[in-house]
Order: sequence, then C-alpha cells, then structure tokens
Amino acid sequence: MSVAPANVGFQSSTSSSSDIADRNTKRRRKVSNAQTAVVCALNGSRRPQRRPRAANKRGSAHEVRMLRAQVASMEEELRGLKLKWTATLPDENTLAAAYRATLKKYAVIQTETTRRELQQMLLQQKLFFATLQTAAQRAPLYSTRKNIHDMIHFGTHLGRDSTDREDMLKAHYKRAIATLPAIMNRITKVGIDEDPSQQVEGPSGADMMPLSHMEIAGCEGGTLISSVFMSEIPHTTLEEAYAGVLAFFDSIPTWMKHHFGINTTHTRLNRPDSPIIYWRSTLDGGGLPATVNHIVCSELTPSHGMLHMDAITNDPLNPIPRTCPLEYGICGLTITPSKGAITGRATSVTLRWAAVYRYKLMPNDPAIKQDLEIVRPILNGDLITSVVCEYIRSKKQAPTLGN
Repeated sequence: MSVAPANVGFQSSTSSSSDIADRNTKRRRKVSNAQTAVVCALNGSRRPQRRPRAANKRGSAHEVRMLRAQVASMEEELRGLKLKWTATLPDENTLAAAYRATLKKYAVIQTETTRRELQQMLLQQKLFFATLQTAAQRAPLYSTRKNIHDMIHFGTHLGRDSTDREDMLKAHYKRAIATLPAIMNRITKVGIDEDPSQQVEGPSGADMMPLSHMEIAGCEGGTLISSVFMSEIPHTTLEEAYAGVLAFFDSIPTWMKHHFGINTTHTRLNRPDSPIIYWRSTLDGGGLPATVNHIVCSELTPSHGMLHMDAITNDPLNPIPRTCPLEYGICGLTITPSKGAITGRATSVTLRWAAVYRYKLMPNDPAIKQDLEIVRPILNGDLITSVVCEYIRSKKQAPTLGN
C-alpha cells in the first residue's frame, strides 16, 4: 500500500491549521489595536506609537532564494520522517493506521488550541466592554443630557390652516404652564445629585445654591450643549423677579448686541393680538448664525412664575433654512418665593434655569468651541441673573430718585 495519500493529507491539514492560526493571530491583533485606541481615548492618554518598520534592504531575488532553501529543508525533513516511520512500522496497514491516528490527534490539538484562543479573546472583550461601562458611568450627567432636551423641547408641529395653527399654539401653551414647574424641579434635582460640589446636605435649599452645571454630549446628527442653573435672588418679591424675567426676554436684541456683538431680530409669526408669542429669531454678526422659530409661554401665579421658550422646527408656512449650523436654542425658567418663618413675607426668590443648544456639528468641530465661548454667559445663567438683579435694583432706586 502506498503511503503518499496519507502524507498529502497530513500536509493539507497542516496547511489548513496554519491558516487558521494566522487568521486568529490577525484577529487578536485587530481587536487589541481597537481596544487600545478606545481605552486611550477614554483615559485621555496617547495611543502608543508603533515602531517604525525597518527598511527592507534585501532584494526580491534574495527572498526567493531563502524561501527555496526553506522548502528544500522541509522536504528533506519530511523524507527523513517517512524513512523513520517505514523502518519503525514495516507493515503498510499498520503504517496507514498510524498516519490516520496522527492526523486526528493533530486536528484535535489544533481545535483545542483555537478554542483556548477564542476563550481568551472573549475574556478580553468582556473586560473591554466593562471598561466602556465604567467610563460611561463616570461621565457627569451622561444619561441626562438628552433627557433635559426632551423634557423642555415639546416637538410641536404646525400645519397650514390658520385655525389649526392657533389651536396648536394654545395647546403648547397649556402644556407648558401645566408641566414646566415640575420639569424644572426634576432637572435641578438631577443637577444637584450629579454635581459632586453639591453633595453636602444642609438644613435648607439655600445650602445647595448656587448650582451651575454645563455639559456637552453627542446626539444623532449633531451636538447638545445643555446647562442647569439655580440661584437665590435675595431681598425681592416674586412679582419683581417675574417682571425682571419678562424684561430680560423683551430686551434680547439689546443685550445680545451689547454683550456679544450679535445682531438679533424678532419677527412676529402669529396674530399680534394673540396672547401667545410666536416669533422668528434671527441671529447674525457674532458666533454661529441661526434662524429659529420660537414660541414663548409665560405665567405668574401666587406660587411661582414661569417662562418657557421652545423651538418649532416643523412649520410649512415658515420653513427654517437647513444650512444653519446652530439648529436652535431653547430654555425653561421658574422662580419661586421663599418666605420668612416669622413674618410670612417674601425674603427671596429661587431662580431655576435650564437651557439647551442643539448644533448640526460634531462635538469635535472647532466652531462649537468658539461659539460656546461667546454664549457661555447665557448658558450658565450669569447673564439672566445679572439682568434681573439690575432690573430689580433700578426699580427699587426709582422712587428714591423721584424724591
């Protein structure tokens, strides 16, 4: 009996197993490289640079000679093994059975080796995903950025019929005055819970103020920049603070030009006699240009004052240009009075403010960083606090100046 077929089978199996090992090695290398890149990005460290490949000084002819010599050496080794097996097992049937047993044993060894390598790769993947989970849990307000956006952006759509449009605006207004106070309480509570500097408990809410927290997060097709702000304005009443808030929004074009050099215009889009304000805001001249259809809802009650400015992104009669990198900015605000325990009179008001800017740019776009430097006082509550306090101060001084 000839033993050539067995030898051929042995060579084929060896080649196939070698290919499997090569593929596993390449797969491990790719996984390792991907993991290293992501982990380095999460940790803020640089990815280690590969060693530069040494210049290949050997010519192609020399490489061919080396390969031929290697093949000749392997063929010589194979002939030696054939002679050794034939001398040890002179019976052809026994020799063929030994060949088959050896091939099976080799296949089992290769399978077991591959299994162990795959188990090791699985372990690496588990560690890798655990690293990602840990990094995500460390991110401040990582799960609340889009939640804040969704809570204060109602997604109202308007149609073409004038009556239906006004009804939709009224429904939006009713929803805002009914839900915004509770929404702002939840948002600021999340800000307190997530801000390490606010973790000292005290006997009153004043121990938690002021709160100012701003974050940047990627979203589908762009970037969200959101801010949560809470502060106490002392020595004022709810009515005075509410009047100051209305003055702040009425004079948006003035202070945008004065503080940031941004030209802002408001064009009324609904009936002038409507109690609901629906206008188009156009910003140009500083930072990123924007055109936004805003609906502004406000109300004063004995327990609180509120103002909600939302964006209408779907209005067929007043479409928004799709080329603006800043899609819209929206905000919610409430003011609540604090009364003295003995006198029962108002001693201060608590201002809660949340704002979200949505960009059509990726977070790493330099334009976002530049625009953020401009609008930061709006987002972090500095500007509205300054304007409201100045308004209250001027009103208190007016009677004195009159005398």
